[in-house]
Amino acid sequence: MPDKQTQTPTPTTDPEEFTRVPGLFRRWEIEQVLEAGADFHIEEAGDASDGTALFAVYRREPSEKKEG
Repeated sequence: MPDKQTQTPTPTTDPEEFTRVPGLFRRWEIEQVLEAGADFHIEEAGDASDGTALFAVYRREPSEKKEG
């Protein structure tokens, strides 16, 4: 079985527009990272030593802010 953490996950929807939020997050920690007014992409990023699923979070500003 291949190791999921051998390659850094990147958003498939125009990855240049997203910035990775530092760290890996457990499901219940994601709410601390999210904020209104931004777009997010979340991907599985492996498991912690206790078996808890970890997720990578990517953020980008909404397109309305970039045009103004």
